[in-house]
Amino acid sequence: MFEAPTYLAITSIVVIGTVHVFCVSFFRRFPTQANWLSDFSSGIGLGYAFLFLLPKIGEMVASSTASRTWEHSLYGCSLLGFLIYYLLEASRDMGTDNRLSLGLDTVALGTYNCLLAIAVMQATSTSPELYVIGALAYSFHLFGVNIYLYKTHPAHMSGWLRAYFVASLAVGILIGLNASKSSMIYSIATALTGGVIIALSLRVKLPNRSSMNTKALLIGVVFAAVAVVVTRY
Repeated sequence: MFEAPTYLAITSIVVIGTVHVFCVSFFRRFPTQANWLSDFSSGIGLGYAFLFLLPKIGEMVASSTASRTWEHSLYGCSLLGFLIYYLLEASRDMGTDNRLSLGLDTVALGTYNCLLAIAVMQATSTSPELYVIGALAYSFHLFGVNIYLYKTHPAHMSGWLRAYFVASLAVGILIGLNASKSSMIYSIATALTGGVIIALSLRVKLPNRSSMNTKALLIGVVFAAVAVVVTRY
């Protein structure tokens, strides 16, 4: 039988997965509110990356008994995650074929969902309230990602991509159940996720300054800051 934190983690991921299922329908029915939430989710992504994930990587480096190469490896993974997404979007600006763009998004964001699920599964809190806050933060963050994907690949996002992203979360659950919290896979997953979230928030989800809802963005940053304080202390 699973322990209580495991059930809480799985429930959180199920809640997060509902974003993939219902996001497109919500956007079609409430486009104004959806655009506000998209900018709000960008703020959450930025706050979460800088206030939680990057410090978390520092903690893993400090507690590691490995050589200093380990430190460079973890931060290198964060850089790699950032560059992959940044260059992916830059290639679109240069007119990359849409089929290639779809393939890259499928692999990259499917992997991202899997890494996110691993990170949630590796959480150790037994407080349901903390999982609720985390599930909300991740859900709002992924809402913005889904809106971006729908605008980029509307036909595919209305169909098989949603099921694929839910399946990638399920794979992350399985990996998280079988991976030690002190294992290299958890450390690498956390580092990659940090870089990816920064890229998603800065490059992928944030529109031009003139069309961005700055208030929604800043509210998202505050939400992330409060979530970090509550869940860590």
